[in-house]
Amino acid sequence: YYVGIGGKLGYSNLEYDGFQEEKAFFRAYLDHQSERVSLRVGMAFESINITALDNLRDGEDLEFAVNEGTFLLTYPYLDFTYDARDSKLNPKYGYYLSAYIETGLSDEESSVYYKALLEGRLIHTFGDLTLAAVGIAGVVDEETRQSLPESKYFFAGGSFSNRAYGFRELGVIISPTEDTIYGAATWANLIFEADYPIWGDLYGAVFTDNTMLTAEAYDFSGEIITSAGVGVRYMTPIGPFKLDVGMNVHDTSQYGISFQIGQSF
Repeated sequence: YYVGIGGKLGYSNLEYDGFQEEKAFFRAYLDHQSERVSLRVGMAFESINITALDNLRDGEDLEFAVNEGTFLLTYPYLDFTYDARDSKLNPKYGYYLSAYIETGLSDEESSVYYKALLEGRLIHTFGDLTLAAVGIAGVVDEETRQSLPESKYFFAGGSFSNRAYGFRELGVIISPTEDTIYGAATWANLIFEADYPIWGDLYGAVFTDNTMLTAEAYDFSGEIITSAGVGVRYMTPIGPFKLDVGMNVHDTSQYGISFQIGQSF
């Protein structure tokens, strides 16, 4: 029975619509891995600095100010996965389950909060046709809205959520064609994809991505942004090289082009 101990130290500087996040973090953890199960339990320390930016999209107004300043967060976390796919690089059959939970500890700089993210993937192949579905649900529950840095909430967009938008470009959704710069306390995402060989190692794909982001915790009754698109995959020894073009089905002027090495399901 294998148990390892490890740590991660990192720094990032990311720009969102309306604000910038500069973060330094350290994580120490115990880790167990077997053929299908991965379990990690640890403690994390983050220093996050939020700075407001004047980079709003055309026609967008601030409903309230993004909470600026430095946030010091300390939280235990648990990260669990059960991987029953036949391949991690390019699965044809199987399923994948994951759960991530963190709980913020109270101090003078931040309030108690709870964050959970669940994900499930299902893949099956009929002849040469591979079908996949990926579902994600997440919640951030806290004592007072905006006691957390804005980047700690959920944002969507990119290869693993909604391919009509750039990485983390989607905030709280207010209509099938509109979103805000604010992070969501509740996130639900559902992806369907079909891949079929065209010639040799070249595959074609069609997909639809469906995203809900709401401001209140446990609110799964919000508006949904739906995108659809097509893509090509070229199979390599390290997984498929993917090119996808997705667009909002209610506003085709909103589209995104994404590149990726490795499978998203």
